[in-house]
Amino acid sequence: MAKVNLSDLMSLRRSLMSLASLMLLMVLTTGIAGLFAVWSLSGLHLRTEKTLNEAAATLDHARSVQANFKTQVQEWKNILLRGHVAQDRASHLKAFEARKLKTTELLQALPARLDRLEKMVGSDHESSAFRLPATINVPEQITALAQLNQAYDRALQAATAGDAWNPLIADGLLRGLDRAVSDRLDEIPLALLTASDTLLRTVHQAEVARFDTLSQAIWVAMLFALAMVALTLWRIFRHPALAR
Repeated sequence: MAKVNLSDLMSLRRSLMSLASLMLLMVLTTGIAGLFAVWSLSGLHLRTEKTLNEAAATLDHARSVQANFKTQVQEWKNILLRGHVAQDRASHLKAFEARKLKTTELLQALPARLDRLEKMVGSDHESSAFRLPATINVPEQITALAQLNQAYDRALQAATAGDAWNPLIADGLLRGLDRAVSDRLDEIPLALLTASDTLLRTVHQAEVARFDTLSQAIWVAMLFALAMVALTLWRIFRHPALAR
């Protein structure tokens, strides 16, 4: 058996150390890539969850506007039906005014919520992922509601102008006006629901795309690491110290 000289042994030792260092480097690289993938997906999921929660809260807000206005209209009908009794008229009028104020406050707060939601969506996803149809103009509906409330006040003044309560005058002045506003307010939650569904599909596609990209990157890193280790092993096996 041929003797192995010291220089060959030292060379083999350096090759083995290089292999160990390379394997350690590849393990660290793959681990870091995996941790980055987990961090990236986790961050995207948290941002997506926050955006979807905001969309759900905005939808609930719009439904509250819708529900409060319907209650406001019902209280107006109660005034017309039971207003011949002064005590009942005063009670329903108080409830009507409270609902009128609440509906106005909620509707006036809706544009700010919509702007905040669109900014949140635009920061992570396509800006068109959440957008109301052009026909849904909340500021115009705020104006329409304010005009309707003024019409309510005028109708009440006209109905109580004489000594007796006259609900026919009040009903005649308001007939059909609240229906138009109600229909427009009903459109907002429906539009929000459609936009939320579009947003949900968009963010789901974004998460799937991010997962696929990161998975491919990790697989490439692992295959590259295996290739480098295999090449190093092949060179070690061809080392003169092992070939003798």
